[in-house]
Amino acid sequence: MVETWWKGALKEFERHLRAANRRPLTIHGYLSDLDQLRAWMIGAGRGAEVPSTADLRAWLAELQEGERAGATLARKRSALRAFFDFAAVEGLIPASPVERLELPTHEYELPQTLSREQIAALLRAAEPNARDYALLHVLLGCGLRVSEACALARTQIDMPNRLMYVAGRVVPVPRETMAVLEHWLASHTDALVFPIKQRMVRLLCEKYRTLAGIPKQVTPSLLRHTAAVWQLVDGVDPEQLKLRFGHEREDVLVHYINRASQLRENDLRNWQQSSLL
Repeated sequence: MVETWWKGALKEFERHLRAANRRPLTIHGYLSDLDQLRAWMIGAGRGAEVPSTADLRAWLAELQEGERAGATLARKRSALRAFFDFAAVEGLIPASPVERLELPTHEYELPQTLSREQIAALLRAAEPNARDYALLHVLLGCGLRVSEACALARTQIDMPNRLMYVAGRVVPVPRETMAVLEHWLASHTDALVFPIKQRMVRLLCEKYRTLAGIPKQVTPSLLRHTAAVWQLVDGVDPEQLKLRFGHEREDVLVHYINRASQLRENDLRNWQQSSLL
């Protein structure tokens, strides 16, 4: 009886993650986190029950008291939200206990992210200008700070391995971004990849926002937040993201994870609705 609910639900959840092309590392991490929760419920003598919101709070509190790393706890929260929301949508449980789970408080709220459609529109607007097109690709594909993009030198780019070495970080470069970057670099010989002032980058963001018909303000910071959130949605492990982006504040990472969870939930709901049509 103890195994019945968990085994079926976890099996369906794993199948869902694989169908969504989530990274193997992310799938392994989520399932490992959920198995820890299952073991905790069994240890409490309630292994056959669906965990309540109070159970989840108690489990997370114990982990926090054990001084688990903030990024690890953030990933566990992400796993809980993804799993229980999926189980609720699929009718495996009556409702998600995560809905009433208190999320960490933040000292400030980061701007909302651009949608995939808005990202595509922004890039299309900049495409006629090789420099600006490459710059936006780097900001959105690699999540660099505007100061880092403006100071980026050719010698910091490892084209064969699609990597950038920025401020002590190793930043993977998406294949499409590297192709656009190579095209731009072939057109000039400057030591700097983007010989441009930070103020001009901000003006360019606003210019292409207008051309793309995006109603919200677009800034280099918004592009960095957008890059982080969509990398999480696409399966990048939170701890890897922290290394790529050079984040020191755990609350920023948690914000990204929560926002990514919301976007994944929206995608799941949209998929469920479309499958019923």
